[in-house]
Amino acid sequence: MKKIIAANWKNNGSKKFIKDYFDYFLKNLVSNNEIIIFPPDLYIDKLNHYRDKDNFNLGGQNMTYVCDDVTQTSGLSSDMFIDNGCNYILVGHSEVRGQYTACNEAAKSLYVSNDLQVIFCIGESADAKKNGNTQNVLIKQLEDLCKKGNYPKVNPKKVIVAYEPVWAIGTGNIPKIDDISFIHRFIKTYVSENHPFLKEKDIMVLYGGSVSLKNAQDILSARYVDGVLIGGASLDAEEFTKICNLKI
Repeated sequence: MKKIIAANWKNNGSKKFIKDYFDYFLKNLVSNNEIIIFPPDLYIDKLNHYRDKDNFNLGGQNMTYVCDDVTQTSGLSSDMFIDNGCNYILVGHSEVRGQYTACNEAAKSLYVSNDLQVIFCIGESADAKKNGNTQNVLIKQLEDLCKKGNYPKVNPKKVIVAYEPVWAIGTGNIPKIDDISFIHRFIKTYVSENHPFLKEKDIMVLYGGSVSLKNAQDILSARYVDGVLIGGASLDAEEFTKICNLKI
């Protein structure tokens, strides 16, 4: 079964790193999965040189909420990402959400994504998990996909949810496989019941947070898991390639 295997390089990489990475990756990639790489935005065009026959897709990490009639220093619009070969954009990653206080840029960005496929990240903190508030936190974050306020409605065909428990990111710890399945089913059910145009079968949910070659097969084989969003392990070309080559 075809899965989404996405690499979030975060703020890592260099021209030399990219060359060495793809020297290995392209030589050893034998995968039927859908592969997406999110490099630092400065290096997006550099990765375009290695794309051939849709061997992988490109995504941007941090789109700015900018209206058509507004200019903003350091702003990055959806058109800029599309112009540089991207067809995906990350929205709402916990490392970005934490930077916003006065307004929710993650939610707003959903409405200016245009032709980019959104991967919308959600996840609870260690305290929320400890206090049994995981589902309440996720509902609050998922409300942005089903908002009925002043924003235009999100195109439901352009949203994929990535469940990334904050306490699992970079720690080496992951939820139990049964818990991952439970939360993924919960997300699909909540969105389908609260979005006027979506059915549960139409909603894709990825898992992220300390995904590695050691656990990727089990995670990808779990019920209701449509793929993985990989951080640290995606920086190792050999490990990431082996994950991409997994057959589920």
